[in-house]
Amino acid sequence: MSILPVTLWGLDPLLHVPLQLMIFQVKALVPVPDYEGVYSHHTHPVRMVEIMGVIQSVNRATKYINYTVDDGTGAIQCIMWIPDNFQTVQDTSSIAWLRTFSLGDVVKVTGQPTVFRDVMQIDFQPGYIEGCEDPNAETLFRLRVLNQERDVYTKPLELPDFILQEVKNRDMFTKTTLLDRIRTWVLKRKEFCILDLLDDEENKTIAEEVTDVQGQPGRPMMECVQQLVAEGLLECTSQPTMEYRVPEPRKKIELAPWGGELIVLDDD
Repeated sequence: MSILPVTLWGLDPLLHVPLQLMIFQVKALVPVPDYEGVYSHHTHPVRMVEIMGVIQSVNRATKYINYTVDDGTGAIQCIMWIPDNFQTVQDTSSIAWLRTFSLGDVVKVTGQPTVFRDVMQIDFQPGYIEGCEDPNAETLFRLRVLNQERDVYTKPLELPDFILQEVKNRDMFTKTTLLDRIRTWVLKRKEFCILDLLDDEENKTIAEEVTDVQGQPGRPMMECVQQLVAEGLLECTSQPTMEYRVPEPRKKIELAPWGGELIVLDDD
């Protein structure tokens, strides 16, 4: 099952809240191409996650504190970025939101999943890490994750029919706009390479509004080119280099007026 179309992302409540996940689930998130910072979990787009686990290691640098957190399903690095005006402060114990946690502490971290050197990590801001004193906190967190995985995360977003129809109408309008824009573009040039078309910023902007979740604005533009070829407005002059031209309009053949006499054949 594929992720939601980009035009519907804003209607998915899960995009606007951190998803409570186990660490192995965070590591399994799939980046959405061409949409930096957005990942997919089942059919839902994800920007923020929340995990809970035990601190395995602490590494403090000038600009960040690196916690390695383990919840039993895996371990992940959680990077807390320190604001510039606090980077020279050595003792942050008096600043609650810059408190440094220790090995063995159970913490809850809320942040943004990112990939650094092909390894998934969680970046978060000061104040988005909490210590958990309740001995049942980890167990309760796991139960919440299991319940939400079963009842929420695995369920596709269901929208009222009138919203789906509105989105469909808007997409059709945008596709028509893109086709008209490309038709005007090619008529001005007569001959062109497909790369010139794909590099045009205005075409690309309109195409991004109708592109699918794969984030490939070139695909709807290629579909428009194929449509123009089918209409006879374009013809391909070189398949390997994908070059096209606008063919010259065919000349109309004018028949000379008939100057002879009409011959009538008898039935006999």
